[in-house]
Amino acid sequence: MLFYFRHFIYNAMKHIVDEYGTIEYRRLHYADLILYLYWLIRALFISLIYIDPERFPLYRYDYASLYFWDHRRILNKFFVIIVLLLIMGGLLCIKTFYFPKQDDDEFRFQVIYDCIVRNTDQYNKSRDTDENIAMKLSQRFENYQQQFARDHRLLSQITPIAKRMVSFKVWRDSWLEMDRVDKILFEKINKMKLFPYATFKGRSYIVLFILLADCVNYFLHLLYTMLLACTIMSTYQAFHSGLSYLNQMFVSILDKSRHHNGKQITRKDVLNLGLIYRQHNKLSYYVLHDDKNTWSKSLYYYALISIPINITLMCELIVEDIPAQTEFVFIVIVVLHVITGVIPFMALAHVSNAFHKIRDHILPMQLKLKRNYLRTKLKYDDLYERLMHGKKIAFTFGYLERST
Repeated sequence: MLFYFRHFIYNAMKHIVDEYGTIEYRRLHYADLILYLYWLIRALFISLIYIDPERFPLYRYDYASLYFWDHRRILNKFFVIIVLLLIMGGLLCIKTFYFPKQDDDEFRFQVIYDCIVRNTDQYNKSRDTDENIAMKLSQRFENYQQQFARDHRLLSQITPIAKRMVSFKVWRDSWLEMDRVDKILFEKINKMKLFPYATFKGRSYIVLFILLADCVNYFLHLLYTMLLACTIMSTYQAFHSGLSYLNQMFVSILDKSRHHNGKQITRKDVLNLGLIYRQHNKLSYYVLHDDKNTWSKSLYYYALISIPINITLMCELIVEDIPAQTEFVFIVIVVLHVITGVIPFMALAHVSNAFHKIRDHILPMQLKLKRNYLRTKLKYDDLYERLMHGKKIAFTFGYLERST
């Protein structure tokens, strides 16, 4: 996997699920593990010259130590600590993804596989023909050009600028609104396996996120630490889109009853309520099962590694006397690291909030249900009880309890 510089996330998940347990799989990832351990030992040896250069003059015998020693104003002890933490992050991700427990690896990776691999495959199956894509882009360009001429009369007279701005907007919106796929196929026929009710918007965001992450990974290959963050974000998109759809359906049924002079809920609405209840339970099981077997300790160790990296970077800026250009680079790294570290955790907390959002509408819905829908009333009474007093549906941080 060290050599998959293109489509790293997709290939990694597909490789894990399809080839787990084979001889080639074990050889490849034992080699990964050995390489990481080798560089960990090298980094530990290099750190000795910063402790006592006279007692450990390794720069006389090792070219890597010599390079660090010659550039010690920039590659100082804090930099070595960051390298050590990054290597430990890589080892953590290797353990999480490539060497899971054999008794529970199948289902938990099926969730990630469905989000990342299967959804991308379904996207490729649903691609529209070149003629239809060209027609959509042409129609979008004409509409945007007319709109631009109405909104910006002066700029529209400058043909090169207007054409470039409209072309960029067409290119951007064609990706965001999935002009390159047949929406009926992508939403109705080529559904996701474990998340069949994920909305078109949510599924589109998953695919776009994977494509974007792979493009970024092509230029900044962060290896396994990026794999952990990107799988979290992809899983978030699937969970959140499905939950948003279920919550909106539930609220729409309730609002329809409210706005029609207290009209009782119909049989069709009750069937939809049953669907919402079942899907909510399934998604809850996916979260609790995955958290227990995969994410809880991984997120805990990820936080233990990520936070010291930022602290070390801040110490680098405060304590060390480094050139202004290098200082600016470190500031950019700190900001990017904070953003990439906080966003996955905020996303998981947002998923937990979406799970519990429905409880605010269950009691009004109970009043609208007829007595002959007692079974549905009991189901939602049980759901309300679990959401209020049961185990919170959330991803946890090991011994730090819930992320929310």
